[in-house]
Amino acid sequence: QWDDHEVTNNWWPGEPLTRAEHARKKYVDRNALLLAARASRAFHEYMPMRFTQAEPGRVYRKISYGSLVDIFMLDMRSYRGPNGEGLEESYGPAAYFLGPTQVAWLKRELMTSQATWKVIAADMPIGL
Repeated sequence: QWDDHEVTNNWWPGEPLTRAEHARKKYVDRNALLLAARASRAFHEYMPMRFTQAEPGRVYRKISYGSLVDIFMLDMRSYRGPNGEGLEESYGPAAYFLGPTQVAWLKRELMTSQATWKVIAADMPIGL
């Protein structure tokens, strides 16, 4: 499962790595997108996942176990908006958590799944 610690704690795409913890850890590269690309490459090289040419860095996926269960593995880091107060008044890039493409994929896959059980695996705790 993909986690925020593959890059740096609590990172988000586009984050300038300027927090005190980054200075203390002596980060040479302070570009979260560059570090995320490197982490994604390492993740995909060492995890037994299918690689798709259309989306080479994609982490979210469906794992099926026959007709019994479909497991939908989410990526709750790569498409999220900036860390903040969480007081956004409208849906847009600042409020993204899964991102529009992943949300559309999840809805489509849930609707077409014929499995008896459908499990959504999240790499962060969420309340529904």
